[in-house]
Amino acid sequence: QDVLAALDAGRSTRVEAIRLFDVYRGPGIDPGKKSLAILVLMQDTERTLTDVEIDATMAGLLQVLASRFGATLRQ
Repeated sequence: QDVLAALDAGRSTRVEAIRLFDVYRGPGIDPGKKSLAILVLMQDTERTLTDVEIDATMAGLLQVLASRFGATLRQ
């Protein structure tokens, strides 16, 4: 819940919804860690979002998670 609250607080106006849809612990994940799959739904009702806008929005959300929780994208 803390992760979702942090994302919600750091989201831009183009983010319509943020939802957790999977939590994984097991092989391939370091002990004591978990992998979260989160839906980030973006929309602009006036026009199509550009790749640059989408990438910037995702970078901002990832920065929130990195600074607050030490989160990283799984490679």
